[in-house]
Amino acid sequence: MSQLRVPVRVRVLIALSLAACMADANSSTTLLTLSNGELVLAACVEMMFGLVLAFAFQAMFASLSFAGRVIDVQAGFGLAMVIDPGSRQQAPLFGTIFTLVAGVIFLSVNGLGDLLRLLATLNHLLPPGQLQFNVEPQKIIAYFGTAMSLGLAAASAVILCLFLVDSSIAFLSRALPQMNALMLGLQVKTVVTLVVASMSLGLIAPVTLRLLDSALRFVAGANDVG
Repeated sequence: MSQLRVPVRVRVLIALSLAACMADANSSTTLLTLSNGELVLAACVEMMFGLVLAFAFQAMFASLSFAGRVIDVQAGFGLAMVIDPGSRQQAPLFGTIFTLVAGVIFLSVNGLGDLLRLLATLNHLLPPGQLQFNVEPQKIIAYFGTAMSLGLAAASAVILCLFLVDSSIAFLSRALPQMNALMLGLQVKTVVTLVVASMSLGLIAPVTLRLLDSALRFVAGANDVG
């Protein structure tokens, strides 16, 4: 989730502060013995780890946004986009709702604390310069598939109900050709979407927790840290 309202200077200071907090004065002095070429390679490996970490959590929230987008398209809400206050861009209605709710759940269950503990553990077990990647394409594909499947699970009840509504309206339009299927479908699907979404809102919490667990396991598995 983009945070354009946070100045770059503030984000840089936060990153430096976190790095200073995780720095270990008694850590390995391997970096001091590396040549310039090895030092550049170690820096590239650390940057790749940051990309893997960002991918894991971006995929987590993107799966919920995609699930909300599917609902918007099915319910006809795709014509009405909202402005995401974070990115200041148009975003799907239900996708934005799912993402914001998931963000609240992520912070309420101390997901940020778990992430920081994982980073601290990695920094202790694998100091800078000793990081070893074990990221295979199969693992990335498997994690991405799992994230998307879990995201769709949060919206499965609404998607199924809208599919049944579409099927029913299709049969009615064949029996009553004079019926305005488009107008009737928009009205019925709007009511069904709001009712079913409110009833199945509890699915977001367990799905978000499983997504968080999958993301942390993926990051830990990429470095062979259990």
